[in-house]
Amino acid sequence: MGKYLKKIKKRFNNLDDNSKRIVIIIGSIILITLVIILSSLSRSNENFKRIKQNKNNYLVYSKVEQDDNKYPKYVPYINIKGDIVEQVNQDIDNFVDNYVNSEKVLITYEYNISGIILSVVVKVANYEKDYAPEVLYRSYIINLNTLKLISDQSLLDFFEINEKEVSTIIENKFKEYYTELVKEGYYIPEECNYECFLKYRNVSNYLDNVNYYVKNGDLIAYRPFVFYSIFGDEEYFKEEHFEFVLVKTEKN
Repeated sequence: MGKYLKKIKKRFNNLDDNSKRIVIIIGSIILITLVIILSSLSRSNENFKRIKQNKNNYLVYSKVEQDDNKYPKYVPYINIKGDIVEQVNQDIDNFVDNYVNSEKVLITYEYNISGIILSVVVKVANYEKDYAPEVLYRSYIINLNTLKLISDQSLLDFFEINEKEVSTIIENKFKEYYTELVKEGYYIPEECNYECFLKYRNVSNYLDNVNYYVKNGDLIAYRPFVFYSIFGDEEYFKEEHFEFVLVKTEKN
């Protein structure tokens, strides 16, 4: 290590004054950036430790882990003190209770911290249905300062969007899916128009069973629908097709 530092010092001394100034400036910028990042991480960890129920675990961790290759099951536990979060964890248990011991059911979850907002979404894909797999979502948005749940209306107000606009965004996305499916040959418009497509998706109201989620500052809606039909279009639909971006925020 000492020899390596001597080599660096020797190379630095061989530089002209202008090059030395550039190296010093770049080094200072890197050092300041590291200090800011480490300081931010330290404050973040301290804040999380303050509200954590178990300080040795993550803020959200898997309380159930079944590593089945085809039908894995991961059930989250929100590791935060307080009656509200305790109720949320109980609601998660109630939500997955009918599926956690089922053979052909997939349970996963996702969580994201955007500023003071913690978002958790539990995802269920039930393949034990006779006609087509059933997709379900349950999301929770928690203010990490107040440790209270943020209501859907409060979330929409914060992002300055209303339900009518949400419905329109989801409608336009479904129309986009239908257009792409027609282009790829899954549907012939004369045989199945857009209304027919929605019928197979079991969609009559675009806002039915919508669950909101904040992902890296963006407002997302999870909207479940049937992705199997006689047209074999299940090959087209992927997990991201259930995720509707409502509001994108500018990233610095």
